[in-house]
Amino acid sequence: MKYLIIAYLLVFFAACDDDKASNNSCIPDCTGKVCGDDTCGGVCGSCGDEMSCQGGVCVVTDCGAGCTDGCPQGCFDVGECSGGSDGLRIIANIHTAGIYFNGSVTSPQVFYRQAGEQTWFKGHEFTAIQSVGHVTSLFSLQSETEYEVLVSAGNDRRCTSFTTQALVPPHETIETLYVDGSAATGGDGSSTNPFQTISEAVMQAGGGTNIIVAPGIYHESVSVTASGTEGSYIRILGESGAILDGSALTTPLWIVESDGIYSTPVTGNPTYVVRDGLRMYHYTSMSGLEAGLGDDDIEMDEGFFVENGTLYVRSTSEPSSSSWSIPDLSTAFAIDGADWIWIEGFTIRYFGEGDYPKGVDIRDSNNIVVRNNIIHDIKSPVWIRRSSAHARIEENEIYQTSVHEWPWAGVKGTDHENSAIIASGTEGAIIHLNYIHEIFNGVYTGSFDDDVNPEISFDTDVSGNWFSNITDDAMEPEGACINNRFRSNIVNNFHNGISLAPITFGPVWVMRNLLTFYDESALKFSNDSYGRVFIYHNSCFTDFEDQNALNVSGYFENMVFRNNIFAGTRYAFEMSQEAGDNDLDYNLYYTSRGVPIVKWDDVRYDTVSNWCTATGLECHGLEGNPQFTDPENDDFSLNENSPALESGVRIYGINDAFMGFSPEMGCYERL
Repeated sequence: MKYLIIAYLLVFFAACDDDKASNNSCIPDCTGKVCGDDTCGGVCGSCGDEMSCQGGVCVVTDCGAGCTDGCPQGCFDVGECSGGSDGLRIIANIHTAGIYFNGSVTSPQVFYRQAGEQTWFKGHEFTAIQSVGHVTSLFSLQSETEYEVLVSAGNDRRCTSFTTQALVPPHETIETLYVDGSAATGGDGSSTNPFQTISEAVMQAGGGTNIIVAPGIYHESVSVTASGTEGSYIRILGESGAILDGSALTTPLWIVESDGIYSTPVTGNPTYVVRDGLRMYHYTSMSGLEAGLGDDDIEMDEGFFVENGTLYVRSTSEPSSSSWSIPDLSTAFAIDGADWIWIEGFTIRYFGEGDYPKGVDIRDSNNIVVRNNIIHDIKSPVWIRRSSAHARIEENEIYQTSVHEWPWAGVKGTDHENSAIIASGTEGAIIHLNYIHEIFNGVYTGSFDDDVNPEISFDTDVSGNWFSNITDDAMEPEGACINNRFRSNIVNNFHNGISLAPITFGPVWVMRNLLTFYDESALKFSNDSYGRVFIYHNSCFTDFEDQNALNVSGYFENMVFRNNIFAGTRYAFEMSQEAGDNDLDYNLYYTSRGVPIVKWDDVRYDTVSNWCTATGLECHGLEGNPQFTDPENDDFSLNENSPALESGVRIYGINDAFMGFSPEMGCYERL
């Protein structure tokens, strides 16, 4: 498994804007200029009193007292942490934190620092959200570290502190229970007399219990209703080879119904059937099975349908020569009203009884850890819902077989349209370092049906995941999605990378993602999206024939684009729809066909400069080949000739560490 790693430097540089000389003595006008340059009033020969020449560039080395506005990052002198914490709330994650301020002041600013430090960092601007207040996020924090936060608006100040989460949640083991499916019944959970089922152990477990599950196939649904305690989870730990399997342990007896159509009796209503380890297509009707037609009359040569207690299969081969997994269980782990539960190390597969089968179902439960599992061939592998808080879904491999090979039109709108991870009815969820592949959708946050409910997917962090072979949308925030952060993910071979259709509140953060080799759009815009979205430092590239880098399918507004690279083979950005009020600047556009490079508001522009003249957008934008190092071998770093080098704009709280005059465009910062 590979993950996107963004390396940040510890030395901070500030870009010099020749048109805006600083009036603050803390920032000499030659900040970031080449040593000896005389364009900043002739002072760069010596770099100024508070600067030195490092790497041929003038750098602030000693920030003087009194710098309170426009300062280099780390040089803000805004006083001590004071003013009380009324109206200020922090949701701390591992490397980020959500900041919520419901004070009555206008235009507040946020500053933060590690506890014990003297100077402050300036955070990203707030977004005002109705019924919530002022909202922003902090990024690039260190894990297990205490920080102070100061919100300031004139003389009105609020201050509090928080500590980021650990990379691995802390846990104290008090007792250990053992499970072995090959053991005799009536065990007591000891290492010499283990329980036979996982459910038996869970019923006996309390805070601080480790449940060690031996290798073997366990055909059971595990219901978890008891809770652990903070720092002392109930941990259900599968040893290598521990498999939770929801399919019936029988050999079907097949009846020939007609040429190529067979049947066998089943109990219940299996909606997910696997033959020889591969998912079969679920026809939408018996007539569809008989005709070999899937949804939208798409030809599907093989598949199944269940009717009146009978499983019908359309197969090009004799079914008795194959192995079958026909589910009779619905959910592997059902966590309902339980807190401090940890599930790790299992292969979870073939749960598919009924309309809503799940691998791990987290409902009305808090502080749940699901990590280092392989979850496959289940409609909904992980679902966080109702009123659940602080779930961590991390380092899992999640996939389905076959679906990525089927025609998109035959899958869209059917029960094959599944997501690997759903976060709806959550607060503070962390979804990171997962490998998600061969599935219709990747990570879904929010709710399309309840799209103005601010409590659904509140403060969700989706980071460092690797997505591959995604039939439709790799990441899909829909609805309010307040402080949903999609950052530092790798996505390749997909339809749409991140779907923003619609966002109603926000802010949604789309940052430093690498989105490559797609057949529709790196980012999807549609459904009258009007919530705040910040799109920063993404690298988007496809070399598929006649393919836009960005393709718009509906109206959207209120989005900010900065420091991105958009490279395609048709338009870099095609919008034949009405153009909403959006903020685009300092982005790089490229199409291998040459011109026109952009279509905006259904008007074609051969150059970014012409686009700027006509619309006032992208007046600092660039066009040209981004000069990725080696796209064919997935190396999307920038070579030394790239126009994206040092062409981005400084954004406080987002790209504070960069080398040279200004940040790079795209997801990778030069070391």
